[in-house]
Amino acid sequence: MNPVKTVAGAYVKVLRYPFDKLFGRDDPRARAADELREQAQEARVRAEQQAADRRETARRAAAQREEALRAKEREGRLSALEDQAEALEAEEDALAARDEAKRLKDAAATVKARR
Repeated sequence: MNPVKTVAGAYVKVLRYPFDKLFGRDDPRARAADELREQAQEARVRAEQQAADRRETARRAAAQREEALRAKEREGRLSALEDQAEALEAEEDALAARDEAKRLKDAAATVKARR
């Protein structure tokens, strides 16, 4: 093996790529490496977008669950208030009936006293 030829071959091989670029010839290995880098970057962007979509979906689901819990609590409080209102109405009716009975009794006593 001729050391001069080997050194010259290595020298040409090392300098070939920059000269190829200068002369408009493209190195297929460099093109393939660029394509791989672009694909990797696109994959990273897609992965980040998918992760953001998953986070947004999880946030929406949590908000829906929270709203459902609040709605259930509101329904429970509303039901309790309705029950309380019914009890107060029944008590009011009982008080009105008692007051009416007392008024009639007093009126009857007044009429008896006048006779």
